[in-house]
Amino acid sequence: MKKISIFLEHLLQAHEQSGKSIEEVFSAAKKCGNDGIETNAGFIGAQEELQKKLQDACLSVSQLYENYTWEDFDNDIKMKNHITTAKKLGADKILFIPPYFSDMKPETVQAEKEKVKIMIRKICALSKPEGITVTMEDFDNLQNPSSKLCFLEEYIKEIPELMITFDTGNFLANGEEVLEAYPVLKDRIVNVHCKDRLSDVSSCATGTGIIPFKTIVEKLKQISYDGNFTVEHFDIENQLEAMEKSAAYMKSLT
Repeated sequence: MKKISIFLEHLLQAHEQSGKSIEEVFSAAKKCGNDGIETNAGFIGAQEELQKKLQDACLSVSQLYENYTWEDFDNDIKMKNHITTAKKLGADKILFIPPYFSDMKPETVQAEKEKVKIMIRKICALSKPEGITVTMEDFDNLQNPSSKLCFLEEYIKEIPELMITFDTGNFLANGEEVLEAYPVLKDRIVNVHCKDRLSDVSSCATGTGIIPFKTIVEKLKQISYDGNFTVEHFDIENQLEAMEKSAAYMKSLT
């Protein structure tokens, strides 16, 4: 196992839930085995004090995500800020979340997928000189152009520079099978979101739900995967407890 990370949003929620200081929560995250965090580029880029606290806790930034809108299609300001923030904070990967479809009519979906491809090519071209890798994930909303396996397969076939953040739990939410998706995407996986789900598709601590993590990790070992494993469990009542369980479980899979 290489590095384990956690979403910064979980740590901030743990701070609110527990009454512990942010410094105490960051220290607990590091102590239980997290090396870094993932978070939104626009948020962390404006939080210099929080950046300093992460640095003091020796928590690196593994990847920054950003949600794009159709207004960003003809304007690359958000892309440039996304890349600049990642470079400043030492993240070598960024997660591109495309705009939602305007509607689900077949002709709209097809036309807007083509626009997404233009956006992907643009952000890849902007990122390459900075040594930053662009990824997309299987997003857990069918109105998003990165939600279906067939969409992701189409993008990576046409855009060699695009890599994959493999979210273990979102295929289930979209009515697809993670172990069927894996062989289609495996050659492009550079980051993994370790998201577990209960049978009702709600989030839970990693290793406590129905996602076949042992099988997934074994398959990743077979391809000598050396990327990050980021535990993800939004909307959990006790983020501190979930953080500890998730980190312990992922460390047990080495």
